[in-house]
Amino acid sequence: MRKLATPRTIPDSPIYFSIDVPGKGEHWFRLPRPSMVYRLISPMVEAGIWDMGDGQDIDTASAMLTEEAVGAAVGVCWRHSAQELEAQRSHYSRDAEGLLDYGAAVLEELYEEGYSQDDLTPIISALGTRLISSTLPSPQEVGDRVGFTAPGTALAT
Repeated sequence: MRKLATPRTIPDSPIYFSIDVPGKGEHWFRLPRPSMVYRLISPMVEAGIWDMGDGQDIDTASAMLTEEAVGAAVGVCWRHSAQELEAQRSHYSRDAEGLLDYGAAVLEELYEEGYSQDDLTPIISALGTRLISSTLPSPQEVGDRVGFTAPGTALAT
C-alpha cells in the first residue's frame, strides 16, 4: 500500500460511500458499474455463501473462492482518500480467474498492511450490502413490472 502524495478528492455522489473501520479510520469506496457488480458477486453466489439454510457447511474450495471474490470486490471498489492499493486490477487477466487472483493479491496486501479479520469485517459487510442492493430494481421498476400483466377475468381464476 502506498500513501497518495495528494489526498484523493471524493465526489459528492451516491456511488461513493464511506465505512468507518475501528482503529483505522474512514475508508471510502465506489460502487462499480452494474456489469462489474455482477462479476464481483457471481463467485459468491456460485459458492453458495448466501444459500446455507439447509444445514450444509461451505466446503474449503468454496470458502477460498468466496474469500478471493471478497478481496476483488474490496480492490475494485477501493477509493481510500490517502492510501492506494499496490495490487492493480490491470495486472491480472480479464477473465474470472484473473479477477479472483486480483482479489487474493488485495487480501494479501491488506494483511501485510496490518488489517485483521476484525478490521475487514465492517468493510466486507457494508460493501457486500451495497453491491447486492445496487443490483435490486428500484421501487418504480417493481411497480412497472407488477402492473405489466393485464388483470385476469373471473372465469380465468
